[in-house]
Amino acid sequence: MSWDPVFDNIDRCVGIEMRPQGLPIGLIPQLYEVARAGGDPLSLRAATVLNDGSVGRVACITGIVGAPLVFGEIDGPLGACVLAGALVGVGKSADVAVPAKLIPVAQAMQRALGFEGGIIDEMQLRVDDYDAAVTIEKLGRNRKGVAHNIFGHPRSDQEPVADEFIEGMNAANKPTVGIGDGGNEIGFGAIFDEARSIVPYGARCQCPCEDGMVTSTATKVLFPAAVSDFGAYAVTTALGVLNGRALLTASASKIGEAIEAALRYGCLDGGTYQPGKLGDDGIPLWGVQAIVNVLRCVSYQHFAATPRHG
Repeated sequence: MSWDPVFDNIDRCVGIEMRPQGLPIGLIPQLYEVARAGGDPLSLRAATVLNDGSVGRVACITGIVGAPLVFGEIDGPLGACVLAGALVGVGKSADVAVPAKLIPVAQAMQRALGFEGGIIDEMQLRVDDYDAAVTIEKLGRNRKGVAHNIFGHPRSDQEPVADEFIEGMNAANKPTVGIGDGGNEIGFGAIFDEARSIVPYGARCQCPCEDGMVTSTATKVLFPAAVSDFGAYAVTTALGVLNGRALLTASASKIGEAIEAALRYGCLDGGTYQPGKLGDDGIPLWGVQAIVNVLRCVSYQHFAATPRHG
């Protein structure tokens, strides 16, 4: 084993599925094992490419708009803001790229997290402007150009700009990381055939295209996590370990404040679509904060030492 066990522990934390009944469950362990393929932990793999000295400016791409998510969902924008803040904290430049309607939501999240960073309309993304890119809970198109929700229904209101940008980054041999929790997000093209066999509606969706909900857009690193935001927190935690920053990931209280701020702008919990639901992807706030606290503790303890001898 060439990696430190701390990265395995980080990955384990964000593989814990806590979705409510009615949402797919039991898929993440399978998707994770396929994506990892016996290699380094995925948090380490993603953090390493972002931490590389050749990477200066990173695009963190996220956001779903369209009814009922007129102002987006918590999952995705929050993780992107946390990761962008961490990248700035270790000396990188980072932009959060979202659909135009979500810019005020992302700004509110950033203020609650305690930093000001770049937030741009995703239509402004240009390959030449970035050294690396991360997508967090960003729907991707299938082979027929259709994006879908987690139940295999079409989302024809989604622009393909992020797919095209990631494909351009890949063609330019620049690092790309995809973080998702359902198989329908950008990145899962990296394990396209396997994901189609694992995910409900993966090979045949519930729309006339009949090509399945799994996206064909691949990233060089794919990180399936129980909640996409959790995957972003894992990469942030791993980035902190690599840089000797034990508590680089935003605190649980700051995460809570950011969720509250987003809800005030009409953002929704994507697991329930209930306005004002204090949580993320159907998980109550105290469960979300528990994951954040454990991640921060895993990192903190990695740098701690016991006085005990024998």
